[in-house]
Amino acid sequence: VIMATAVVGFAVAKTPNIDQARIDSEVARILKQVEQRPESKQPDGKAIRQEVVKHLQSIEILKNAALKAGLDKDPEVRNQFLTMEAEFYAAQYADYLKRTAEINNAELLKFYDQQTRMIKIQQVSFDTPEEARAAQELLLKGLSFEELTKRYPNQQPAFEDFVMARQLRQPLAGILGPMNRGEVTHNPVEIENKFFLFKISEVQKDPQAPPFDLIRDQLTQLLKEDKAQQQIHQLLRKNGIEQ
Repeated sequence: VIMATAVVGFAVAKTPNIDQARIDSEVARILKQVEQRPESKQPDGKAIRQEVVKHLQSIEILKNAALKAGLDKDPEVRNQFLTMEAEFYAAQYADYLKRTAEINNAELLKFYDQQTRMIKIQQVSFDTPEEARAAQELLLKGLSFEELTKRYPNQQPAFEDFVMARQLRQPLAGILGPMNRGEVTHNPVEIENKFFLFKISEVQKDPQAPPFDLIRDQLTQLLKEDKAQQQIHQLLRKNGIEQ
């Protein structure tokens, strides 16, 4: 009798009701992920919905058990929850910036040029920023960059060939990428406790770059991501966080 009563009690336990909009949202999220995989087959929407309902009910049961156990009052659990909550909203904000970024054709063409641009670089390194600025004064007085490289023998590995501007490490990609042929950096660039002056000696388009129209959609997404990152960095700097 005792066993029968226990079984009956277990059998009639009610599973949580999950709001339909919450289920739809999770199903849509999973379907989007599946569709973005190039090797994926046609997703089984019905099976996915069943798994979503089961998953949401399961975590709801476990959440309620955790609250009943008083874990929401545990300081360490609370701290971890607040961190996860902040990370979630931070990721959602980044996605929001990408979704709402406005891209015009001129920006896209300029971005395509940056993505397919190859440059040849000359450089001179110095031990202090004062030495680098003194060398800049010589350039302003008419000394050529080639003569400058002879006066200050290069202590660093030289750039022998063309390089993709976008593949340079930061801060070089941001500084050298937009520069034109013949331009010299306006300020010394500090890298690993050395100070550099750079000149763009040649510029060309990557001969293997795909046509603009072929990768237009891909470029649009990349530019939206780039704009979102710039906005995030600006917001962080405004609030005292340097990256």
